[in-house]
Amino acid sequence: MWNRAILKSNARVALTGRYWTAYAACVIAGLLSGLFSFLQQPFTARYTTSTANVVMQTLEQPQPGWNGTGFLAALFWIFVGLPLMVGLSRFFVQNRFGVTDIRAVFSGFRRCYGNTVGAMFVTKLFIILWTFLLIVPGIIKSLEYCMVPFILSDNPSMPGSRARQISSMMTAGEKGSIFVLGLSFIGWFALVSVPCSFFLNYLWPVSFFLSTVVIEFVVPYWKASFAELYVFQRDRIIQSGMVRPEEFGLVTPSV
Repeated sequence: MWNRAILKSNARVALTGRYWTAYAACVIAGLLSGLFSFLQQPFTARYTTSTANVVMQTLEQPQPGWNGTGFLAALFWIFVGLPLMVGLSRFFVQNRFGVTDIRAVFSGFRRCYGNTVGAMFVTKLFIILWTFLLIVPGIIKSLEYCMVPFILSDNPSMPGSRARQISSMMTAGEKGSIFVLGLSFIGWFALVSVPCSFFLNYLWPVSFFLSTVVIEFVVPYWKASFAELYVFQRDRIIQSGMVRPEEFGLVTPSV
């Protein structure tokens, strides 16, 4: 069994001397992915430095919903946000082994892009549908499939169904522990959310940028810890014989 304290300790070691590069990778991914929410904002609102006025003017404007702006935002999330999620996972897996290359953040666009988008989209769709059913089943599914971005970062050509199957095997019987691991970062995120509240009085693009920059201070620690968990679970499932290392792209498949 893995230990939460050891995972987080190993994550801190992996970030030693490389934190700022990891932080830059998270900021880049966060800002680009955040454009999804930026596109949903009503562009016609006359924003001022008063939060109350912003809210009132937003309510007075026609909401985008699923019109052109909302549809564009959804497409942006699918075709840009999801590959970035896989690329950031690859960055932290590589960083765990001492390879710190910020270009890995964009690996989701360079390696089997179509399969990456399709696999991630279906995975997220399953989670959303389960969440619509009930909140708790949605949380369980999100924990069950939490390894999918890491798996695809290792082998972007893997079919989504197989990636979900392997993720299910890797998290079987340990979803509660993984949930607690995620909860252990709530204090850090709550801490950085305090300065973010002061940015609400700024124009939306400025507040979005400043909030993202602040929040991303915690993300490297969080992602590095889950990368540690993934590597541990990957090694264990390979040693058990349930999955061949070739499926993770760790060795050249024999002909």
